Amino acid sequence: MIRKVKIEEAVGMVLGHDVVRITEGDAKAVPFQRGYVIREEDIPQFLDIGKEHIYVVETEEEEVHENEAALRIAQAVAGEGFDFETPSNGAVRIKPRYPGLLLVNVPLLNEVNAIGGFAIGTRYSFTVGKPEKPAAVAKTMPLYIPEAKLAELETMCRSRGRILELKPFILKKVGVVITGNEVFKGRIKDRFAETIVRKVEPFGASLSRTAKVPDDAAAIAGAIREIREAECEVIFACSGMSVDPDDVTMDGIRESGAEVVIEGVPMMPGAILGLAMLRGVPVIGTPAGALRVAPTALDGLLPMIFAGVRPTAADIISLGHGGLCLDKYAF
Repeated sequence: MIRKVKIEEAVGMVLGHDVVRITEGDAKAVPFQRGYVIREEDIPQFLDIGKEHIYVVETEEEEVHENEAALRIAQAVAGEGFDFETPSNGAVRIKPRYPGLLLVNVPLLNEVNAIGGFAIGTRYSFTVGKPEKPAAVAKTMPLYIPEAKLAELETMCRSRGRILELKPFILKKVGVVITGNEVFKGRIKDRFAETIVRKVEPFGASLSRTAKVPDDAAAIAGAIREIREAECEVIFACSGMSVDPDDVTMDGIRESGAEVVIEGVPMMPGAILGLAMLRGVPVIGTPAGALRVAPTALDGLLPMIFAGVRPTAADIISLGHGGLCLDKYAF
C-alpha cells in the first residue's frame, strides 16, 4: 500500500516510486529511487524538481511494485522461446529468442486485458516473430498492482494456456511445379522459381526440385505426385492462378489426390490462392500476384506452413482481419 504525503512530512519514510528529473536535452535522471529512505536534507531537492508531495510505502504485503508486476505478467503470458527485457517504468518487452511463427491466443488476451490495472499489447497472430522486434509488451498502469489481480492472471494462463507461443520454422525442402504452355515451350522465361527461392530462404528453406509442365491437369497432377515422392515438404504449383477458364492449376492439384483446404483467401493482393494437402504435405496453388516483391497473400500463408502448422479454412479466413495490411508479413 502506498500513501500520498507532503514532502516535509515524509522524513524517515520509504519512497514508493522512482523520482524522475528531466535534464538538459530531455534526458532523464533518477535522483531518488524506489525504496530510498527520505532525509531532512533531501527536501529542497524534491521541491526543486516540483515534488511537493510524494508517495511512500506503508506495506507491500498485498501489492506489487510496477516493475516486479510487469515481469510477472510477461512471464505468465509467454510460452517457451521468449526472453524478457529488464522492466522499466512498469513495462516489459517480450522478445522472441529465435525466428518463428508467432501465435496469439486472442480470446484469452482480451479476457486478461479486461482485468484492469495492466495491459498487454501484441503483434498480429500468425506473423513472423524475430529476436530484433518485440512480440508483445506487458505494461502496468498504477505504481502498485494488487497481488490478487496478478494471481488471477497467472491462474488463467496456467489453466488455459499461454497467450503467446513461438513455433520454430522446421520445413526445409521445397518443390515447385511451373505450369503454363508459354513457359513449357520456351516462349517466355520462367520467373516463379527465383521468386519462390527468395520467399522461402528467410525460413531456412531451399528449392530442391523443379518441374515444368503444360497447362494440363494430368501433367500438373503427375508432377506434384513426383515431387511429393521426392520427399519435398512444401510444394508450390505456380504460373499464375486466375479466374480464366483455361487455368487448370487447382484441377491438377485435385487430380494429384490432394485434399483442398481452401480455394481463395481473404487477403489482397493474391486472393486467388489455393491450399491443399497431399498426404500431409502442403500444396499451394500460387497466384500471379506472388511475383510482387511486396507482401501478398502468399506471404501471409508461408509463416504457418514453414512452422509445420496445418491451417484450417477457419484459420485462413480469420486472416481477413488485417488482410489489407500485408506489410505485417514482411520478413
